[in-house]
Amino acid sequence: MKKTERGSLRRPLKRFMYVLLAVYTAFVCTLGAIDYVCPDTLSVYGRGICQDEAAMHLDAGPTAVCCTSQKTMLTIGGMIPIKEVTVNAYEERLVYPGGMLFGVRCAMDGVLVVGFEDVKDGMCPAKESGLRIGDLITAVDGKGIRSVKALSDAVADAGKRGEAAVFSVQRDGEVLSLPLTPCKAADGGYRAGVWSRDSMAGIGTVTFIDPETMVFGGLGHGICDIETGALLPLSRGSTMDVTIGEIIPGSVGKPGELHGQFATARTGTLMKNTTSGVFGIFSAAKKASFAEPIPVGRASDVHEGDAQILCTVCDGAAQLYSVRIIDVARGGGSATKNFIVEVTDDALLSKTGGIIQGMSGSPILQDGKLVGAVTHVLINDPTKGYGIFIENMLEAAENGAN
Repeated sequence: MKKTERGSLRRPLKRFMYVLLAVYTAFVCTLGAIDYVCPDTLSVYGRGICQDEAAMHLDAGPTAVCCTSQKTMLTIGGMIPIKEVTVNAYEERLVYPGGMLFGVRCAMDGVLVVGFEDVKDGMCPAKESGLRIGDLITAVDGKGIRSVKALSDAVADAGKRGEAAVFSVQRDGEVLSLPLTPCKAADGGYRAGVWSRDSMAGIGTVTFIDPETMVFGGLGHGICDIETGALLPLSRGSTMDVTIGEIIPGSVGKPGELHGQFATARTGTLMKNTTSGVFGIFSAAKKASFAEPIPVGRASDVHEGDAQILCTVCDGAAQLYSVRIIDVARGGGSATKNFIVEVTDDALLSKTGGIIQGMSGSPILQDGKLVGAVTHVLINDPTKGYGIFIENMLEAAENGAN
């Protein structure tokens, strides 16, 4: 064979080898890219996934209750192996959406300082001792204080003895000891010059009820002192049913309000007061708004678009009203202001003007799931208000987060 003929045969062979190398390189790069993009762990959510009693119970978070975990090989076309991944199958959590009103009466773990006044000649012993608004007075001279009257009596006893009383105070997670010398007032009694509060009462809306435990959550925000805005350190509380008395519709610059009367019978116990809602347990079966519990949605499920709120604005059962979710904020910001909800239902707008006080905690439903609760009204536009992710409420209920 001539030299030129041998050269002409090598050229197609070289081209073929180059093409084969390029294809192999592309294939390897593709596998590498798939391995990089595909996570090591995959999560699958659904109903009826974890019915096996031998299922492994893992930390599934507040929106799921159990999980099975197994390893499997990820392949292309069922033939080419890529990587081994762990698949976690989560059972969706089911709860009854609330929507019914509830009243609450609570006592605190001490006496809350809400203001000061001069006792005589510009003197205010409480201010001079270092007390601040928002402080929680838990004891005087080592004796526990649980009521305004107990505090008044302790101050009077110290004044009669002519001695300083040592106030035990909780402030920002610290316990302080502050000596206070009572001042004799014009009427002959001894005063500290402090305004205080030992209990509170209010109305809100139930967000969810656990079908197995009767644990409930409501409000979507904490119970705070009206003067200081501080979260009230509640020690015990009772819940009662509420009968609506009057509805004051909201208007621009003036939030509306729902007035009601407490029933005499106690329906449950309040156990936690957190920044993301209040939580307790009903003492007897509570008639839920839905015949069957519904799935709990995760924060990632919430999207801008049509939704519904479940609330009670007239005596009788809670009703669903149309709303729209806008401005979803998935990270950062306030724990109770995760998105904005706009009332679009003409029936609700005619009754309330939008969102009013007393509707806090109203469940928000989207795509068949409970995704959040109403927390606040926008002062300049009562048709809109803030909502909290139900995920945040459930986490606070389980962890006791303040």
